[in-house]
Amino acid sequence: MGPRFSILVPTRDRPATLRHTLATVVAQPGEDYEVVVADNCSGPETAAIVRELDAPNLRHVRSGEILPMAENWERGLSLCTGEYVTVLGDDDGLVVGALAMARKLLSLTQPEIISWHPHVYWWPDAIVPWLRNLLIMHMGSGTFDCDSREVLRDFYRSDVSYGMLPQIYAGFFHRSVIEEARQRFDAFFVPPDAAPDIVSSIVGLHITQRYLYSMHPFSVRGNSGKSNGTAQWMRSLGTQQREVYFREERIGPERMIHKSLIPSANLQLIVASAMLKCKEVFFPDDDSLTVDLGKVLEQMIRDLNREPEAYEENLRDVKAFAAKLGVKLDAADIPARTTAERKMAWGPSISAKKMISQLGVNCDLARAFNIADAARIIEAILPAESFLEQPGVRSDMGEAL
Repeated sequence: MGPRFSILVPTRDRPATLRHTLATVVAQPGEDYEVVVADNCSGPETAAIVRELDAPNLRHVRSGEILPMAENWERGLSLCTGEYVTVLGDDDGLVVGALAMARKLLSLTQPEIISWHPHVYWWPDAIVPWLRNLLIMHMGSGTFDCDSREVLRDFYRSDVSYGMLPQIYAGFFHRSVIEEARQRFDAFFVPPDAAPDIVSSIVGLHITQRYLYSMHPFSVRGNSGKSNGTAQWMRSLGTQQREVYFREERIGPERMIHKSLIPSANLQLIVASAMLKCKEVFFPDDDSLTVDLGKVLEQMIRDLNREPEAYEENLRDVKAFAAKLGVKLDAADIPARTTAERKMAWGPSISAKKMISQLGVNCDLARAFNIADAARIIEAILPAESFLEQPGVRSDMGEAL
């Protein structure tokens, strides 16, 4: 009989961050979990870190060649034997007491998926200068029972952002969900040329009926200097890392982006591409789950000043995509380029929907410089004990998404 939890850590030559990521995992109390390091042909430093930790529940398996991301994640998934599986990036971390919180939820119910919206830590070498060594804590509370079909439908209607979906990158998936996906589609991370975190969300929602969503995060999303996600999110600063990503994936934007769109590093197009590709594989004949390309174009226009530094590139994409769709743009609908004040913003804040309160922590002042330090700050401010003392699962997510 396997362990209750498997924590899969795919890694590719990031020993400086991996060391602290694994420290947050092996420090979790209990003997009911395993840690699988799916080493994607890294240098010897990665194996040395695993040896130094000398943890009995920690396994390191290295590939003989550099694999595309989805292939390495799939390989790592095959090595996991736990009942519930999560994927933790090699610059991410678990909060103190993450597995204790998961055990509590499992004592209340037997969900197919447990998910959460992670805290965010910007490493000191992050490519976004004004966010370096900033911890953003999400201060929510409560656990909700969610309808998978409803959330999937809202996502395809653009009513829910992909960051709020139950992805395996911020959640525990029961083995039955993974095995069913493999039986139906020959692999879990399919299609392989789409972002695997978004893919896991869509296939998880498609296969399950319900899942649990915790407003109290179990993990910290790390954004380091080699973060592929950051390179996509901050287009103007991520060119170098995107080139590394495309080279190791053995593809370029022409293959990564769906043929209905235009090849681009625009974030909206990357998300829309994953949605289109997943639809073709999972539910090609379901007319209630479609991608409205007109809405994608509208969102691209609204987002032109999200990153003013990339305004010209994104505007060119807007014009090219509009031309492909046969849409005539009205100059009055195109916002002029603005400027943005770029500085670290820390302290308390509330999201636009007044739903998720946040606390920004200047980690330089806190003398914290890695993800393990960030996890300790979180425990001091938002201890796992506060989650363990919460009442049971609520039946209505309400406005939480």
